[in-house]
Amino acid sequence: MVAAKQGLKMVRIGGTVWRRAASGAASSAVLALILASAAQAQDARTGIERYEASSFAANAPANAADMLARVPGFSIVDADADVRGYSGAQGNVLIDGERPSSKRENIGDLLKRIPARTVERIELIRGGAPGIDMAGYAVIANVIRRSASTSEAGSGPAATVEGAYQAGVVVSTDGWAAPSGQFEYTRRSGDRTLDLALSSEPELDDDSGEGLIRKATADGVVTEEKDLDTRTTVRQSEASAGYRAPLAGGRLTTTAAVRGEQTRTESDFTPRDGSDPERVDEDEDFTEAELTARYARSLGPKTTLEVVASQQLGWLDGAERSVEGDSTESFSEKTDTGESIGRVDLAYEHSSKLAFSAGLEGAFNFLESQARLEEDGVAVPLPGSDVRIEERRVEGSLDAAWKPHDRWVIEAGLRIEDSTITQSGDAPLERSFLYAKPRLAATWDMNPDTQWRLSVSREVGQLDFGDFVASASLDTGQVTAGAADLVPDQTWRLTASWERRFWESGALTLTYTHDEISDVIDRVLVVTPDDVFDAPGNIGDGSRDTLTLDAAAPLDRFGFAGGRVRSVLLWRTSEVTDPVTGDTRGISKEKPFEGSIEVSQDLPAHRLHWGFTVEHIGEKKTEYRFDEIKREREAVGWTAYVERRIGERWRLRAEATDLFGRDFDERRETWDGPRSTRMLDEIETRERRTPGFVSLTLRRSMGG
Repeated sequence: MVAAKQGLKMVRIGGTVWRRAASGAASSAVLALILASAAQAQDARTGIERYEASSFAANAPANAADMLARVPGFSIVDADADVRGYSGAQGNVLIDGERPSSKRENIGDLLKRIPARTVERIELIRGGAPGIDMAGYAVIANVIRRSASTSEAGSGPAATVEGAYQAGVVVSTDGWAAPSGQFEYTRRSGDRTLDLALSSEPELDDDSGEGLIRKATADGVVTEEKDLDTRTTVRQSEASAGYRAPLAGGRLTTTAAVRGEQTRTESDFTPRDGSDPERVDEDEDFTEAELTARYARSLGPKTTLEVVASQQLGWLDGAERSVEGDSTESFSEKTDTGESIGRVDLAYEHSSKLAFSAGLEGAFNFLESQARLEEDGVAVPLPGSDVRIEERRVEGSLDAAWKPHDRWVIEAGLRIEDSTITQSGDAPLERSFLYAKPRLAATWDMNPDTQWRLSVSREVGQLDFGDFVASASLDTGQVTAGAADLVPDQTWRLTASWERRFWESGALTLTYTHDEISDVIDRVLVVTPDDVFDAPGNIGDGSRDTLTLDAAAPLDRFGFAGGRVRSVLLWRTSEVTDPVTGDTRGISKEKPFEGSIEVSQDLPAHRLHWGFTVEHIGEKKTEYRFDEIKREREAVGWTAYVERRIGERWRLRAEATDLFGRDFDERRETWDGPRSTRMLDEIETRERRTPGFVSLTLRRSMGG
């Protein structure tokens, strides 16, 4: 895709816009017309769907997130901050041809900071194309913003300032209330852009609520009943700054952010037989700082270079205390984390049908944690309570995309990962891993409305450094030892997808995925001279099958003018051999079914947009430990919202979620030792109803 402005030619190669001097003596207007035609030809060649800003005008969207929500057949996937490194953590949204520099910034929040009036168009790229890095996704979206205008005198670019401030309040049905606030500022002058953002958002976690805990023997005799009253509140705060500017023939993008999350939990357990009540208090504070820089430039008409450097540091302080009569129990944790990343990518577009890319990434990660468990002031030895984990990792990649026919795209790639994990402290250990991760994918446009996609790949999971650290949950009495010798799970994955577009903006996508997994990570038994503990561990081979249905359709033809329905449904089955009993079962914590349905309507004449979402449909999961099986089920949840525009600058939004509460059920079956050798000892059930809440938000945009 190409465009022109002020004697510069912008060429999109590999998903990034590059600027170089335009040749010839053609006037700006003529050059723009020529390049606009070239842009349309490029889109036709690669199969990119373009949604101009004018096509969203009737919906009066507030920002880029609202616009992208109306694009058929697309769902936002955020970058995964838990995946170490940069390349494997990317999301499926580009902004001006680039992925966000930070993998920790929520893409939905980032899109909400882009006013709709500044968006020129949205491109939907399905199945891949030469010169576009799909990052393993079948569909990606590219949000293209308008260029900054020139000054009236024509002497240079005019500075434009845009922003918004927002204030709101959240109130729960049990009386909890908290304010929220947000401020955004953007200043653009030619190719230079400064972004600033501040936010503070409260949340009432759905672990909150009132309920009943009942314990019974294996034959059903009730031995204890307790009333439960618990509340977990979360406050998330963030301050961020970003700057983009030309540098040495390329473009430099820098971002800096400080984020904080404070979690407070208060739980009261009151026995119905009049015995001593129990109080559990938990505080957890997490602070994170991040600095990222990306430099990109063209090395010629067909070659581009991109360099990324990132540094992240995090600090976690957690404390939990339980008091029951004269008995006290406490658990504390202090954890420092860090990640340093350096990456170089080189892309070469040989022709409109063939492109290559190569990348080299190095990363250093560390986690240092001290945990302490005490019972009545006496320390309890706990494996993995004092550890430092370091990982040094290098990954090289080669990728190619070939378009042998207008309806076909073939992608092939190979990544080689070499890593060394060193663990010191009370369980010193060093291990090295070398993995090859090939991928082959094909996309076939059967006709203008139907597309088939097929891919085969080998995926290597990321070890969660938190699994190496001991943890405890005093309200349930569960203590988990730190893992000592985990290895990443490895998966051969086959994915087949069928997409059908219909009516003006409807889309239906069916995706089937089959995984063959080695070294499944689940729970294992750890025996020490003093005690036995449950811990994360590898339990052998397993498999997983997943079917996903993603559907979106307009409802105008059914008499619901401006209406739209969107549904995402997922079915999942898995198999693994239980390391305790030897029986076949599912993988712990995997939900057999997940689903959500949303109906919304735009009423431009009334300056209104409203919607209703039903989610958490049929969600349940099972977790297996050496001496316990825990089954959790949650009832269907819902959210209704309405948003009204007031003038050209103001928007008022009201939301209501689960106003009559939402039920959660938990059943824990425990054995006095390994499940394979002991009889069922106790059955504990927890029934809890979490409160609903309403929120009211007033937002005013400025500038533009």
